[in-house]
Amino acid sequence: MESARKADHHRKWQFRRRVLIGAAACLAISIGLTFFYRQPATPGIEDFVKSAPDIRPNEGDQVTIVLGQGKNLTLDEDQAGVAYSETGTDVRVGNQTVKQEALRDNKATYNTILVPYGKRTDLKLSDGTVVWLNSGTRLVYPAVFNEDNREVYLEGEAIFDVAHNPEKPFRVLSEHQRIEVLGTVFNVSSYPEDVETSTVLKSGSVRVSYSAKKDAAMRMTPGMRSAFNARTQKVYTQQVDPEDYFSWRDGFLSLKNHSLGEIATKLSRYYNRTVRIEDPDLAKETFSGKLDLKENVESVIGIISDATEIHFRETADAIVLTKEPTQ
Repeated sequence: MESARKADHHRKWQFRRRVLIGAAACLAISIGLTFFYRQPATPGIEDFVKSAPDIRPNEGDQVTIVLGQGKNLTLDEDQAGVAYSETGTDVRVGNQTVKQEALRDNKATYNTILVPYGKRTDLKLSDGTVVWLNSGTRLVYPAVFNEDNREVYLEGEAIFDVAHNPEKPFRVLSEHQRIEVLGTVFNVSSYPEDVETSTVLKSGSVRVSYSAKKDAAMRMTPGMRSAFNARTQKVYTQQVDPEDYFSWRDGFLSLKNHSLGEIATKLSRYYNRTVRIEDPDLAKETFSGKLDLKENVESVIGIISDATEIHFRETADAIVLTKEPTQ
């Protein structure tokens, strides 16, 4: 009888011990999961853009690279573009190479390049992707891509020749759209002051989505232009000649039925000289042709004037296009 009571007591003690161990294990797992889910996510590039100082491209008169430590590098007129080493620690600006910390606590260090009106440049990222940046453009990017994707943030206009890497998709983010590619060549125009944000695909394949139109995501094919109108909130596509949208890289502006208002905006950015149209009806008139941007702005506008019925006059701060002959 005594031995039976002892055996029963031993079984109950073993059961309680298993329950306590199980409860402790559950508690440990619960705490571990809570800790895991409450870990702050690594700040993404969009978080960085929102929290960083709002530096505009036109606040200076030289191409400027802002490194992660806050150091500024400027590109002189006679210097070539900017190139990063594979590790992102070496930044070559012309003949000068600058060292930087590409990772901090194993997290990406973001750099920013600012291209003011009247300037253009090219940039080779750490993965080998080459970017040509047009006037009035800001590009934010990590010094080295150490995550499972490659993301950059664009304000302005740029041409991307993306290094192929199927394991790390390349994404171009802007205020209104998101473009995902594996390896391709395309142009993105996303100026904050413009009503339209557009993408033109030259080769390869990209997927474009829009923050305001979740159901309008599409896969583009070469020769397609996709645009989002922030005013109407509509997306539209058309077949185009991509060279018309890549020509600025080579110092030309190819125009096919472009409005004079749009042309004036492009010339203002390219030459860093205000080109103004005071008559709204004149701004809607169209022009087609190929302009050599290596000429000065007066010569370029003179070509437009000779081919149309517009006139122009120069003021202290602008070139003004008019319908009436200047006095």
